[in-house]
Amino acid sequence: SVPKIYQNLEENDDLCKTETLKTEGLLQNFTQLLLLQKSCPRDWESMVGKSWYQCVAEKRGRMIEIQDFFHPSPDTQETPQLVVLQGAAGIGKSTLARQVRRAWGEGQLYRDHFQHVFYFSCRELAQCKQLSLAKLIAKDQTVPPVPIRQILSHPEKLLFILDGIDEPAWVLEDQNPELCLHWSQTQPVHTLLASLLGKSIIPEASLLLTVRTTDLNKIIPSLGQPHWVEVLGFSESGRKEYFYKYFSEKGGAIKAFSLVASDPVLSTLCEVPWVSWLVCTCLKQQMEQGRQLSLPSKTTTALCLKYLSLILPDQALLTQLRGLCSLAAKGICRRRTLFSERDLCEQGLSGDVIGTFLKIGILQKQPSSLSYSFSHLCLQEFFAAMFCILRNNEEKCGDMKIDRIVKTLIEVYGRDDLFEAPTIRFLFGLLSKQRVKEMEKIFITRLPLDTIWKMLYKARALPEHLHLCSLGLFHCFYETQNEGFLTKVMHDLQTIKVCDPTDMAYPVFQTNVNHLVVQTDMELMVVTFCIKFCRHVKRLQLSGYGQQRPTLLAPRMVLSRWIPFTDTSWQILFSTLEITGSLEELDLSGNPMSYLSLWRLCRTLRCPGCRLKRLWLVNCGLTSSHCEDLASVLSASSSLTELDLQLNDLGDRGVRQLCEGLRNPACNITIL
Repeated sequence: SVPKIYQNLEENDDLCKTETLKTEGLLQNFTQLLLLQKSCPRDWESMVGKSWYQCVAEKRGRMIEIQDFFHPSPDTQETPQLVVLQGAAGIGKSTLARQVRRAWGEGQLYRDHFQHVFYFSCRELAQCKQLSLAKLIAKDQTVPPVPIRQILSHPEKLLFILDGIDEPAWVLEDQNPELCLHWSQTQPVHTLLASLLGKSIIPEASLLLTVRTTDLNKIIPSLGQPHWVEVLGFSESGRKEYFYKYFSEKGGAIKAFSLVASDPVLSTLCEVPWVSWLVCTCLKQQMEQGRQLSLPSKTTTALCLKYLSLILPDQALLTQLRGLCSLAAKGICRRRTLFSERDLCEQGLSGDVIGTFLKIGILQKQPSSLSYSFSHLCLQEFFAAMFCILRNNEEKCGDMKIDRIVKTLIEVYGRDDLFEAPTIRFLFGLLSKQRVKEMEKIFITRLPLDTIWKMLYKARALPEHLHLCSLGLFHCFYETQNEGFLTKVMHDLQTIKVCDPTDMAYPVFQTNVNHLVVQTDMELMVVTFCIKFCRHVKRLQLSGYGQQRPTLLAPRMVLSRWIPFTDTSWQILFSTLEITGSLEELDLSGNPMSYLSLWRLCRTLRCPGCRLKRLWLVNCGLTSSHCEDLASVLSASSSLTELDLQLNDLGDRGVRQLCEGLRNPACNITIL
């Protein structure tokens, strides 16, 4: 007889059941994310033999929605079998993967394409030792008891969702690509997954993976040609939708979102779904405690510390944080996110304390097993970063303690992905003066202010790091919010010749032109903030849609993106440039600007700290209605000496207004 997939399972299978779809609150609050489909990740290909613009044009991609994942490619008309959802930590990949499974189950998605869809959390699968394909399928508890032979009778109608395939410390190499394995054959979990990915078992099935890294070949050597979808977080409307879903009362949602919307930096941070959750949680706590609504708006690290201060007002509970930090760090070092009750007890966390951490939401209990996890992986990485600082303070081993901590982090994340890791970014943020003071209040101890740059240098991470000038590194710098530190390290970067000039994902400070792809407002804010402190870069150029313009001699940074610049994008850019630092030239040519955006630009140009000398607004869709604000800048005593308005339909009225501004004695313009 044909066994049913729920029959004859071993009794100890409960120890490694997958999470399935029981995080209902999270899914009920699902909000559509910005999704960019591309032929490959932004930092995969080399530009050898190609111009930068040619390479960008090939990678342009297109915006899609969740129902488009398995649609035929516009270029090849081939239906993909392998789709990779790639994105930064906390950007919403796992929630999106679960939503695919739930929407299919409700008959809203892919019903004509797939007869069966299975969701698996790889962090939980990694706890299992051996599985057969039948037992793997049985772990998706939402599947009705259909015979395995019936399920596999149409393998082309199967979809396996593998969430967090790059989280466990495994290499999924198909050892026997020529050997067709049977669905009942038990084998190590990583071997089973490698067989699925390598197509030596049910090769007709489709796969949907979620990953942080873009270098999947290290983990899956037999990886074919997947369709890449970059998850970019919430849109402006998506942020508002999320807030209104989070708060049950409309009045609370209005208050919370109004506070965030009034602060461009905080609003930009909230394009990352995990940060939106963090902000909503903090504001809800303040509402329940009757406090005035206020939040630190600059960095995610500051928000995490605010979160701790709000949910842990009891000083007695604060003493248990060290054990929680130690648990988090050990998990990160061992690539583990699930912990048994014994693991928690070994850190001095009693049953009552565990219950309290569950109640306030730092920990959560997995519904399908006897294990615990942090409520979000980013939260675990934050606690791990705090442990690194506490351990560095407590050990009396001189400089060796710094070396050991950083070398461990390099072993965990690898050199190439070091600065992309949230733990490292949190370390940068925690080792700023303000954050150290806040940690001292929480842990009631004195902490030495060893900068993260010193820690990394002593561990010899920087001289050997090939991608020193990465977007990830800029994120780390941004978390410090330390102008003196940034001025020094950005100067040091200009003398370190380790960047690959053919890599389009990384700016190269030794060349005349430095290219960087920024797809989100968050990335735009971070990069703009940092390059102001780079004395070598005098010119900032925003290249919408990868357009190519003549190369000028001034050393410059070119920022490219495929998503149109919105009013919020311009607001972030112009507020950051109210103090321009070393920047002298700004080129916004080819990017359409609304009246509101130009008004914000003109306001920035009138700021005392803005020292821009040359401004290019070629082909920006400007009309006569924009000229009044431009004329006000010309007549003001600003540093601007050159303004290019070619290819704009300014009209006679607009030209007359500009001429009036030019005649003002305070006007410093020499070229218009």
